[in-house]
Amino acid sequence: MAWLCACGVVARADDAAGAGLPAGLYADITTPRGVITTELFFKKTPLAVMSFVGLAEGVFGPQKGRPFFDGLIFHRVVPGFVVQGGDPLGRGEGGPGYTFPDEFVPGLSHDAAGVLSMANTGPDSNGSQFFLTLEPVVRLDYLHTVFGRVVSGVEALPTIQPGDAMEVRIRRVGTEAEGFRADPDVFAALSAKALEARAGREGAEPRVFFDDPGHLLPAEPPRARAFNFKLAAFERVTGRKVFFRLLDKAPAGTEGRKLGAYVKEQAGQLGLAADGVLVVYVAERDEWKIWIGDALLPVIMGRQGTVDEFMRAGALHEVKEALLAKAKKRLAAPGDAAEAPGQRLKLACDDVLAELIAVLSPKRE
Repeated sequence: MAWLCACGVVARADDAAGAGLPAGLYADITTPRGVITTELFFKKTPLAVMSFVGLAEGVFGPQKGRPFFDGLIFHRVVPGFVVQGGDPLGRGEGGPGYTFPDEFVPGLSHDAAGVLSMANTGPDSNGSQFFLTLEPVVRLDYLHTVFGRVVSGVEALPTIQPGDAMEVRIRRVGTEAEGFRADPDVFAALSAKALEARAGREGAEPRVFFDDPGHLLPAEPPRARAFNFKLAAFERVTGRKVFFRLLDKAPAGTEGRKLGAYVKEQAGQLGLAADGVLVVYVAERDEWKIWIGDALLPVIMGRQGTVDEFMRAGALHEVKEALLAKAKKRLAAPGDAAEAPGQRLKLACDDVLAELIAVLSPKRE
């Protein structure tokens, strides 16, 4: 019945959805709650868009010639977070029979309601499942591939219910969009090229960008592992290194004194002294420290200058405190008995990382 209800809306959607749209590639997602039209970023994220278009048009997927998404449901609805669909099994475990690599692009962020992004189970595990954000969720940046945004029908998103069916139709406006087609050979070549380039850059020994030796963060799902993937992806895409170290106790030799000397020493050992960022949190002191390499100081400060100039009158200290402000406020708030151990610290790390990524990411074109 839900599928038939969705089909009942399709005729109206095909007549009206997308009218007056500028040149581009679009997807009309028809649901019982309304039609959601999304722009697809086919120039910036060609792999994700080619997969989505190929599935929607029946070029990709297990049954060639049959639109993959039609009749599938939104199996996951989290109010204030996301609505998710695209699973042929309807429970979050299915896919199209293939996976493809992540595509992270500076400037494409989960920074608003209506962002279209790929669901996954870890790095380079994209398939057919996708989600639409219900509000800004920037902590998902560099973990999930943003490949579109809603341009019409965003008001329908929060009304979607679990089990609502969908149909997806691709709309091409203009010459460039008309020329974009899902081609299995091109898709395979792009996927292989992306994976080959990544393997060559990262090498056999992945770096430990995020370390939680005291297991302060929740272990299930493995939050420290996800942070490590995220920071590795950020360095791969932007060339900028950000490392985190969470410590349950103060390092030996720092008892009763400031952590600054220790953090500076660690930054040097990790190769961050000149052009990286090191964030350290010591739980027993509830204390944060940030080291910023000299080459990144103008980026962080938003102006040119020397180290001495930035330190004058406490300007650098104020900027560091601003980067940490949300995290400190979160950790200082009254506790929630229902909150999983370590979850608040996880969210505090999200806060700090979101601030750093915002200032260190290349500016939008």
